[in-house]
Amino acid sequence: MNPAAKYRILEQIDANKKRKFAHIFLTENKTSGVKSILKTIQKNDDNQVVQDRLRKEASFSFIVDGLPETLDFFESDSEIFLFKSFQTGITLGDYLEQFRSKEKPQKLLEILDKLEPILDHIHENKIYHLDIKPGNIIVDSSKGLHVSLIDFGLALNKNESETRKTLFPLGFAAPELLMNQLDLVDHRTDYFALGVSCWTCLQGRMPLIDPNPSITTNLQLTYPLPNLDSKYKGFNEPLQKLSAKHQFTVPPNKLSAEELKTALRKGMNKRYSSYKDFLSDFENQLSGQKKNWWPF
Repeated sequence: MNPAAKYRILEQIDANKKRKFAHIFLTENKTSGVKSILKTIQKNDDNQVVQDRLRKEASFSFIVDGLPETLDFFESDSEIFLFKSFQTGITLGDYLEQFRSKEKPQKLLEILDKLEPILDHIHENKIYHLDIKPGNIIVDSSKGLHVSLIDFGLALNKNESETRKTLFPLGFAAPELLMNQLDLVDHRTDYFALGVSCWTCLQGRMPLIDPNPSITTNLQLTYPLPNLDSKYKGFNEPLQKLSAKHQFTVPPNKLSAEELKTALRKGMNKRYSSYKDFLSDFENQLSGQKKNWWPF
């Protein structure tokens, strides 16, 4: 089937010009008028990994509020077309930027509350997103407060056997992803990325970033999440626990395979195992901040 017979393109919404990556468009069903997101790629020998990820993403289809549904998938000899449900709203970062500094923690907590059933659903089904970042959390405040988690292009379903080259979002990935240890991945891997995302939204920049990607990866492996500015200091403890990692005393590549896994597990065990516990600690810190009304 020709996708153009069923869908019309409204606009391109990615800035990607490299052919090895998928292009992203906002589309509309010609009959129903329902909007959707199209990810499409022209097949070539240089983008086999991206092709595989797009096929895999098609399998992550949810009929759950706040999660994307696969509407259509087409593949020809030369192209792949994946149509996903469209989630209205703006990114978490853009949403929080609308508020004053002292309002941001409360607004962030409201979003974190809304994320709980979404994360619980995928994790209970042994699905791990592995690309949680502010740009993949969509907030729609036009009618109440609605939160969506989008883009399962890097997601892992542990109910299925999968061998793949590890892909990860630079700056947000947990050490077990950076070290290509997919067998260690669990819900705490997503918690790690969420902690970095919260830090980024409060601080207004990403932590442990260098222009050189190799240095950034080393910083991500070696150093803990930095302290927030003094106005947010009360939130250091819950965010650092959410994104806890092992402190390597020798370069990870100098360790044996088992020593590396042991070290990574130690770091993961320092993180919250329960999302509710994290929410409780974050809320308690927020209550303490409100009592001492911030002078800014």
